[in-house]
Amino acid sequence: MPFIRRALRAYRRDFLLGFLCLLGTNGLTLVTPWLLKHGIEGLQEKQSLAVVGRYAAAIAGAAILLAILRTWSRLYVLGAARRIVADLRLRLFAHLQTLPASFYARHRTGEIMSRAVNDLLLVRSLFGPGVLNVINVSILYSAGLAMMAVLDPRLTLAAILPYPVLLYAVSRVSRTIHQRSNAAQEQLAEISNKAQENLSGIHQVKAYAREDLEVEAFSILSSDYRQRNLALARSRGLIVVLMTGLGGLSTIIVLWLGGRHVIAGTLTLGGLVAFTSYLTILTGPTIMMGWVLGVFQRGLGAIRRIEEILSQTTDLPGDLLTGPSPTLTGQVSFRSLSFGYPGGREVLHDIDLEVPAGSTIGLVGPVGSGKSTLVRLLGAVFPVRRGALLFDGADFNDLPTRGLREQIAIVPQETFLFSRTIAENIALGRPDAPRAEIEQAAEIAQLTRDLHAWPHGLDTRVGERGVTLSGGQRQRVAIARALLMDPRLLVLDDALSSIDADTEAAILSGLRRFMRGRTTFVISHRVATVAGADRLLVLDEGRVVESGTPAELLAADGPFARLSRTQQIERELEAM
Repeated sequence: MPFIRRALRAYRRDFLLGFLCLLGTNGLTLVTPWLLKHGIEGLQEKQSLAVVGRYAAAIAGAAILLAILRTWSRLYVLGAARRIVADLRLRLFAHLQTLPASFYARHRTGEIMSRAVNDLLLVRSLFGPGVLNVINVSILYSAGLAMMAVLDPRLTLAAILPYPVLLYAVSRVSRTIHQRSNAAQEQLAEISNKAQENLSGIHQVKAYAREDLEVEAFSILSSDYRQRNLALARSRGLIVVLMTGLGGLSTIIVLWLGGRHVIAGTLTLGGLVAFTSYLTILTGPTIMMGWVLGVFQRGLGAIRRIEEILSQTTDLPGDLLTGPSPTLTGQVSFRSLSFGYPGGREVLHDIDLEVPAGSTIGLVGPVGSGKSTLVRLLGAVFPVRRGALLFDGADFNDLPTRGLREQIAIVPQETFLFSRTIAENIALGRPDAPRAEIEQAAEIAQLTRDLHAWPHGLDTRVGERGVTLSGGQRQRVAIARALLMDPRLLVLDDALSSIDADTEAAILSGLRRFMRGRTTFVISHRVATVAGADRLLVLDEGRVVESGTPAELLAADGPFARLSRTQQIERELEAM
């Protein structure tokens, strides 16, 4: 696989040094039975204890040197494996940052997390213990069989007779291991996704008393995962049984036939002991081969799953453009624009709209009318394929995405806060922003009203996703975050829905001063929120059904006027 070749090439020095150390360890492992052979023959020939002692000292010295070289071989090979995985983890995370919204619409978070965590562990096992044992097995088999052939060629041939059967059986079982390993990893992704989804929505789970049902659903997934792993373990166990059994058969053949050779005088007792020692040395790698095959099958499957993500590319033409984006004035044009989400129906139909720089556009309409989709396109999240979206007369697809996003700030209705301080969340887009500017943005967003409620003011750490703040507070933090970006174009996507009327009025007053000369899009279900807009658009089923100033739409007695009257009646009823 290309990835394996690149990884081995990148860390060839470490693998080469590890290989040399393994040559040394295996050389010392294989020379020990030969020393033992001469020691036994020396005892049989009644040589002096000094001579036999030298053999014993040589065996002890080989054991000490073997331990040192084995330690270094693991440091080199296992260390390289960890660095390969560290590089891959960083590369995968960086690549995930470049993928468009359409990718995340197709893939669940838990599935991506499983590939980024569990599959990387399998890759580490492949390059670490997997490569280490493959080298060990290769050296021991090639050199060990040669040493055995020197001692007794016929006995060597008899000892390896069961191995063709073993290799055939292993090749058959390894295919099953690969399939069952993939199935187990896919089920682990399901479990990861279930856990992530459940923990993210824990408040809803508790609110609807679904704890027992969620535990039961998770138990079913876990039980399936256990069954798939047991099936995998049975396949791996079968390989171990095959190798152990056939290895034992080889030992029986050697003891029976080797004993006859000793009696016949064609093989010394020391030679038989050395031969048996070599066979014992080869038994470990033989049994280990089953585990190594499993590691390689699972590791290769993991690499394929990770490469599936790395092969994904962005569908935004602007992501492929480099260089700075021109400074926007805020002029926006929609030309016969139609849009549908990937795999879904069309949401916007033939939108034609000219927005002068520095103007404020209000958007109203029923739920599902396409308001959020329209302004989301301004944030360069999805590509525009039918019609055109122009910024200052330049096609959106011809502008670098990053430079465009740096000049556009979108505040969604559902805000996301990180588990950091309030000030750090405000400065998300400008982490090096001066404290005074952070406080100014917080003041315009009316966060200063709540400073007394937070133990450390703006330096108070919020919980995960901002759980320690109210919905209105989270929205105001998001507004302050957008203002600190000093955007040329600001989009408020129903971003004041959780804020009371008095605070909303104060925020809008501050926004009008701050956004003077900049373009603003305001989506709201409240007529009062968009009443100060230069122009109003009423959307229904993805089409603009009304357009004009607030006064013109009220006079036209259309959908906006009816909405205004309805909300006026609601306010009067609440005041009674």
